[in-house]
Amino acid sequence: MPKRVEARPFFRPTLEEQCYLPECPRVIGGSLVWISIQYAADRPRGGINVLDLASRENVHHALPGRPGFFAETGETGETGEPGEPATPGVLLVGLERRLVLYDLNRGEITETLAHIPEDPRVIINDGIAIPGGAIFGTKHLTFSEPVAALYHYDHATRHVRELLGGQTCSNGKYLHDGLLVDIDTQPRTITEYRYDGALHRVRLIAQPDALPALPDGLRPMPGGKSVIVAFYNPAHAADGIAQEIRLSDGEVLTEFVLPGSPRVTCPEVWELDGATRVFFTTAIEGMPQETRAIAPEAGSIFVAELATT
Repeated sequence: MPKRVEARPFFRPTLEEQCYLPECPRVIGGSLVWISIQYAADRPRGGINVLDLASRENVHHALPGRPGFFAETGETGETGEPGEPATPGVLLVGLERRLVLYDLNRGEITETLAHIPEDPRVIINDGIAIPGGAIFGTKHLTFSEPVAALYHYDHATRHVRELLGGQTCSNGKYLHDGLLVDIDTQPRTITEYRYDGALHRVRLIAQPDALPALPDGLRPMPGGKSVIVAFYNPAHAADGIAQEIRLSDGEVLTEFVLPGSPRVTCPEVWELDGATRVFFTTAIEGMPQETRAIAPEAGSIFVAELATT
């Protein structure tokens, strides 16, 4: 049986629009940076949030569109060199159908780096930085057609190329040891690929019918042998679930329960003072009033602590 851990609410945005679709939390310095993909079903714009972990004060940066992911610029290796220091306050952001640099200090987009092919049916969704660039995916806006894809961005050439088509909602990713773990949310797949500049399918990490809901974002645990997967549950449910899944065999090692928030979008793993802390973003997107009545923490950011063994 997996270990069971109950997460607790850590922060709730004061504005309803920032509870709609939070995603992509990452600890940078003393802040938890996360995105609001969009403000409401009829408001297709979002922004970047910088939440001070000590004071729990949040600063919001509105963007001219819907962001799907961000990464520190140094993670991409701006000169092609792994380990290059990040430019303080400058983030690589996937925004609608382009990659941009956003300066948190200046509060503005400073440069457009690249575009994906124009297709009004899709926008950029989740992604990760890799040395020399990024791997990111797109999602079909009505979540029903396999017209999304995985892409590689090369910073030296500012070139984007397609790695894999036929996805519906390309989501959480983890690159390690020449292998890419990638989530496609709608078919509920967590797939391992061999990555050598191209993608070669190896296996499913877990069977789709064994997953408790729609897999969304993921982050690796320390050591890289397991990942935490957030599950977005669109059903009428009160509580949310995330799971730590061992990559070698798909075994569920830990189950996280998020009371009062069923639509869990993404985790972030942070080690501090001998303990592992996991943050979770959650959403109210599309939630009817009868579900919100039993899920009062929907839209909150949660945290859980794990003792280091």
